[in-house]
Amino acid sequence: MKRVVLVIAALALGACDNGNPDRLSRGPDEFAIVPVKPLEMPATAELPVPTTGSANRVDLNPLADGVAALGGHRGTLTGQIPAADGVLVNYASRAGVSSDIRTVLAAEDKIFIKRRRRLLGPELPYDEMRLDPYLLIDGYRARGYRVPTPPPLTDEQQ
Repeated sequence: MKRVVLVIAALALGACDNGNPDRLSRGPDEFAIVPVKPLEMPATAELPVPTTGSANRVDLNPLADGVAALGGHRGTLTGQIPAADGVLVNYASRAGVSSDIRTVLAAEDKIFIKRRRRLLGPELPYDEMRLDPYLLIDGYRARGYRVPTPPPLTDEQQ
């Protein structure tokens, strides 16, 4: 009787699996670990008066850090277009600006995928747009550019 109960329990437990491999963690999530910025020494011995809800100088600010990494200025995150970027924005919007660009692109993408699946079957619709990094490296080297050595091809890539 105990064996029957154990078998039924094992089968019931196995039926609870929904096939989601991410359900069980295989280890720490490297994206959940957020590094902190190094502490900064103040210019003077006077410390600012603490205010409730204000940010610490070494707190992470991903948006400002991204702007700075791409060559922008951290102070331009007000939602307004900075004066230094006015020429670029005007050039980019010379043919007009669509306020519903995301919905338009999503609808066009659905049409594209449907057409590609009809022509190619279950093949991925964007397969032909994939770049082969090794072919590109060979092309750049043939033109005389210095290119760092890529990692060797794995068995799956060959």
